[in-house]
Amino acid sequence: MADGTDVMADFSTLPDVVWVRILQYLLLRDRQEVASTCHLLHDAFNHPSLWRRQVLTFIGDKDNSSRKGIPVYPARHNMELTKQFGQYFQDLTIRVISHFRTMNSDLRELLVQVAENCRLESLTLDIGKQTSQFHKRYGFPPDPNAIATLETFVKTAFRMKHLAIMSWPMFKDKNESLFMALKSNEKLRDNLESMTLFWLDGAEWSEREPLLLSADDTVDLVRHFPYLTCLGLRSPMVNNGLLEMLAETSRAKLRTLKLVIHYLWQKRNFAVPQIEQKSWTALLNRNPDFRVEVTVFLATPTMELASMLTPEAPVSYFRFMKYSKLESSSLVKIYTQYSGTLTTFHSLCDSYEMDSELILLCEKCELLTDLIYHGEIYVNTVKCISKSRGRKWKRFELKDSSIKIHTEFDNIDNDLVLQRNEQDHTFQLSACLIRELAYGAGGRKLEPHTRHALT
Repeated sequence: MADGTDVMADFSTLPDVVWVRILQYLLLRDRQEVASTCHLLHDAFNHPSLWRRQVLTFIGDKDNSSRKGIPVYPARHNMELTKQFGQYFQDLTIRVISHFRTMNSDLRELLVQVAENCRLESLTLDIGKQTSQFHKRYGFPPDPNAIATLETFVKTAFRMKHLAIMSWPMFKDKNESLFMALKSNEKLRDNLESMTLFWLDGAEWSEREPLLLSADDTVDLVRHFPYLTCLGLRSPMVNNGLLEMLAETSRAKLRTLKLVIHYLWQKRNFAVPQIEQKSWTALLNRNPDFRVEVTVFLATPTMELASMLTPEAPVSYFRFMKYSKLESSSLVKIYTQYSGTLTTFHSLCDSYEMDSELILLCEKCELLTDLIYHGEIYVNTVKCISKSRGRKWKRFELKDSSIKIHTEFDNIDNDLVLQRNEQDHTFQLSACLIRELAYGAGGRKLEPHTRHALT
């Protein structure tokens, strides 16, 4: 102020919608503490829109090897708030960490009450560790009453448009009860637009050999939802029959098919399915804007990828996860076959000597605006790629520790330890060892070093 006095800003005049937006960024316990400071913030804390999106997290049992499991338990304040505001939930995630065994009667009653009173539009179920054949053979299944409680959210839903099943206890031999409940809800049939089953959303690792729905059971399930426009599955759940059914004119036009390539060598249940060219062509003819998003979970040979992803597949998104493997032939296949559709390329795994392929990827895929690469790359390649799009890059992410500079030893065979001098018949340490002694981290040159001759 002109007279030098300080005036405190009066935030009480801000509209409620602003306070609600601010509270959305706080953790649940922090929200409670802030709401206790004044009537204004208490009213914002009780605003229904603040509770539209919620995540209920429970701690499960450490394993499923004992007959009597430990019940899942939530934080006490979560129970109280769920009881008070559960009716406002519209976008709900239920997550159980570790193994899901059972739950006490009070929690079951509360969840059933929430399921029957809320108006869910989106539901994500991440229920415990994914079931493997080992868990099924040597462990014990969850309490049927606890399973039935979670199924209530599916049975009573009447507005749900989006469903994501990240993990679910798969202990029954045929037609898991959850999927039976999905097919029995006629209201879901008319409303469900997006469904992902056993998806990997941001996870670095998953069960190596999880129990999944078979391809035939997946076809039977998806057939019950004719208005799906987005579908996410793992590759063992896909066959030509599924794609042909998705292309039928009686169904809504499929906009996005998200695939996790889950391949295991010499494991029949995890072989990459062979998809015919006509199956992709039928989906494109049905909807020219149809796109495929691919995530590679484990190391998968290029030939295996080619058996499923023919040139007709309109791939717009390609992601290699941390424990997969990026081959130069795979990169060539991507920019050769999908140059007209690819917009996103992420490689989170270790990879080497891909500089020329990356430059060609950016040159040929003109729609590419989202690039993440965590493999080794030379600084000159980084400059070339960054200039190829300039400000058109929506995301351009590299791993600092993987950026290298050119040195005089780049073309030396790393497998060569000793080399012979033909003039004086002496042996010398190869340059690959000298490079380790002469250059530090990031290629920075250290003190001069001379080779040691061995006579």
